[in-house]
Amino acid sequence: MQDLGDKVRWPRKGQKSTAWNDKSKWCAYHEDFGHVTEDFIALRKEISYILIKWYLKEILGRRKERSTEKDQDPHKILEKPGSPLPDAKVINVISGGSDICGTSYSTAKRHANVSQSEKEEIPYKNTSITNEKEITFDETDRIDVQDPHHDGLVITLYITNNFVRRILVDGGSSVNIILLDALKMMNIPEGEIVKRSSMLVGFSRETKHTVGKIKLPIYIEGVKSIQHFYVIDTMSSYNVIPGRPWIHNMKAVPSTYHKCDKMLTPWGTVKITCDQQESKECYKTSMKSSTKQQKT
Repeated sequence: MQDLGDKVRWPRKGQKSTAWNDKSKWCAYHEDFGHVTEDFIALRKEISYILIKWYLKEILGRRKERSTEKDQDPHKILEKPGSPLPDAKVINVISGGSDICGTSYSTAKRHANVSQSEKEEIPYKNTSITNEKEITFDETDRIDVQDPHHDGLVITLYITNNFVRRILVDGGSSVNIILLDALKMMNIPEGEIVKRSSMLVGFSRETKHTVGKIKLPIYIEGVKSIQHFYVIDTMSSYNVIPGRPWIHNMKAVPSTYHKCDKMLTPWGTVKITCDQQESKECYKTSMKSSTKQQKT
């Protein structure tokens, strides 16, 4: 439609506050939450008009194909690539082993300082997309990897209008987890949490009760997925831990060796690059917390 110029009468964008809008519904036209693009009546009327004028005849043949794709995977809603807001809020850290990284806070700190490098100020530059229709890994994916390492896969994702950093992709977790403090920093009211306590069990059978569950949208290169998260109220080195539900739903293939996560989209293969320095900082923070507990 943008290529049609003056032939399109663009609907006016409203200026009302959207702080309490439904975070599970995204409008690519308004670039905000509250309703999906298809429910914007004024835009639908204008599209109907230009379709009648046969200006968009090239998309008529693709309408049925797109409908079939949505029916096959109801959790994914295709939106315009680049729909996240450029001035979205950045959620950083919540709180303040390995033979390589060290089994104490001092060695973990030393390892993180040695590998310290300049990081981009804009955290959402960690995604890239190619035209490849198959997921493959090779040594070119490891060009910027610092070896040797045992670092976890720590990434940044665009969640509910925020760029959330320090996200640990964990294939060993059977649930998706988000910290209560992270939700507060994202300005998401606790009223949106479904208050139902569940018990999470760790590998050594330690338990943690959840605050409840919440549904949040994650956007990656134009693909939106609604994910269920268990909310926990605790201190952690990570803001969010996407587990197997997110990995399987997105058909993603994470590789800690290549320090990236790849997934297929209708536009090609998306690569989410891990922030290796951030991973080392998270490990350092977790070792500091462990050292404090041992002293007490």
